[in-house]
Amino acid sequence: MNVILGAGMSGMGAFYRDNSFEIFEKEDRAGGLCGRFSVKSDDGRTFYFDKAVHLSFTENPVVKEAFSKAQQNIYNPVPHSWFKNMWLQHPAQNNLFPMTAEFKVKALKDFIDRNQNDDPKNFKQWLLFQYGQYLYDELFEPYNKKYWCTDLEQMDTCWVGNRFYRPSIEEVLYGSYTDKTPNTYYAKEMRYPQKGGYVGYIDSIIKEAEKANKIHYGYEAERIDLSEKTVAFTNGERIKYDMLLSSAPLPDIVKCVKDIPNEIKNDAESLEYTSTELVSFGFNKVINCKDIWFYIYDADILAARAYLPSLKSKDNVPDGCSSIQFEIYRSNRDNPRDPKECMQNCVYALKKMNLAGESDIIARDFRTVEYGNIIFRKDTRKKADRIITCLESDGIYPIGRFGRWDYLWSDQAFMSGYEIINNTLS
Repeated sequence: MNVILGAGMSGMGAFYRDNSFEIFEKEDRAGGLCGRFSVKSDDGRTFYFDKAVHLSFTENPVVKEAFSKAQQNIYNPVPHSWFKNMWLQHPAQNNLFPMTAEFKVKALKDFIDRNQNDDPKNFKQWLLFQYGQYLYDELFEPYNKKYWCTDLEQMDTCWVGNRFYRPSIEEVLYGSYTDKTPNTYYAKEMRYPQKGGYVGYIDSIIKEAEKANKIHYGYEAERIDLSEKTVAFTNGERIKYDMLLSSAPLPDIVKCVKDIPNEIKNDAESLEYTSTELVSFGFNKVINCKDIWFYIYDADILAARAYLPSLKSKDNVPDGCSSIQFEIYRSNRDNPRDPKECMQNCVYALKKMNLAGESDIIARDFRTVEYGNIIFRKDTRKKADRIITCLESDGIYPIGRFGRWDYLWSDQAFMSGYEIINNTLS
């Protein structure tokens, strides 16, 4: 039996490539990190939310074909950031027009004078070399500390890619004189299913697997015996496998493997990540926000990011209503926050941004997604690669964001499952 652990984006990508695999999912539904949940209002109406903001901008032909079964909405968003009680077009570094003259002068001076010759040794240095000291102090350090929950000097830059826009001096100057600036966000077109939430993109694959009785829900791996090639589950079941793909996070899968070397256990235990504390609200009216998602720089607001499910699809809210979800991050080394404190702070954010008042809220929810983002320390990649090499040498093939321990977008996660099978079959 060929086995996939996890029915998230990567697991379904593997099944899309080879539908002979059996899928074992610990939850009672498929989707994983890209899954969907519902929240009932006080009067019984239903609001739907994804597990954090998800939108597709894939250009991968395999993923586009897989996703094409879902009817989708297409957007050309121009996102904004909340900073010092005002909205700036994102990215803020080349959209400083609303800021004071004093702020612009200091930002421009440090941008021009920044050191561009050194090879950055960490994420803090990378930000300083790209944007200068003033923008680092005002924008990038506060935001990234909220998002990554760690010392930026201890972070590597292997994950950065095109996630940060690097403007020229001409762009920074132009954006300080006018708000009529071009959209420089890394994705100009975003897509989202008309029905079913983000997981709707793989709904047809899930249904195919369910119809063929290939997905088994309520199966959480507890013990993997490499010599016998068996997986034991917390529900008491035990299966034998020929090939094993796992989308489980590396720290979790290593705990399951019998007789794995101690150095690999130590590597896995030292891996760090953020958890996402989600605060979701449903409103009895359409709130005044045109952004599908936005960023939050101000330190008095716990959330680093927010998105509006109601703008992604009308299917997510009852008629005449709207919704928002705030993303608050914490390190796995930190204690969970008080849900009531998180809720109150997000209500404060709504009022401060003049989006809604507490009396407008008719549905609310707090939940934690245990694995949100990987914290990339200087040695994270080396440790993760050692673990993956060890697992693959024993016939376990990690897939997905937390299986590969990499900052993968959803299409990359899908392809990580698809390509593992391609590579092993070739």
